[in-house]
Amino acid sequence: MDKRGKFIVFEGGEGSGKDTHIDRLKKKYAGREDIVFTREPGGTPQGEQIRSLLLTPRERKISVPRELVLFVAARAILLEEVILPALAAGKTVISNRFGLSTIAYQIYGRQCNEHLPMLQKLSAFAVGDAIPSDYILLDVTPEVGLARVRSRGDGLTSFDAENLAFHNRVREGYLKHISDYNGLVIDADRPLEEVWATVEAEVANIIG
Repeated sequence: MDKRGKFIVFEGGEGSGKDTHIDRLKKKYAGREDIVFTREPGGTPQGEQIRSLLLTPRERKISVPRELVLFVAARAILLEEVILPALAAGKTVISNRFGLSTIAYQIYGRQCNEHLPMLQKLSAFAVGDAIPSDYILLDVTPEVGLARVRSRGDGLTSFDAENLAFHNRVREGYLKHISDYNGLVIDADRPLEEVWATVEAEVANIIG
């Protein structure tokens, strides 16, 4: 019998509420040793170093090839050290972002559609068959999401600071490719409590 755990991924643009809803899930399932929460890039010491490199604003932007490869490298480390061991132990993994983010941000956001075949091959090599069982896209219009980000007043990441056109392209990438993963799209423009009620019910249904 296959006892492999569930692999749930939350995706979405800036200000979509991923952090907020995952924090609520952590509180709801506190004490459940069979549920592992992680994020990418990050989730491991090396991954967090890569995260800092990628998200810290800087005068000179990281080149697209370098940015893309760094994201995939962080993902491979996270898989090897956190996700795969947890799934093999029959645990549920809930991740803040995974492969679809790289398509949305680095391919669509950066307007590098010619790199998509290469990214797909690189991802297949790095990820193998560790495909999320459930993708949940918190779909937010960039105007709404960026307004939320600015209202937090805790500073902007390198991606937060991109212009509106960039974020519109990111959203386009998400919506175009979420069906490739049989993902669920949730309208995240709605009030927080309405979105949370949907997220809570969907995750409860997946976990059982």
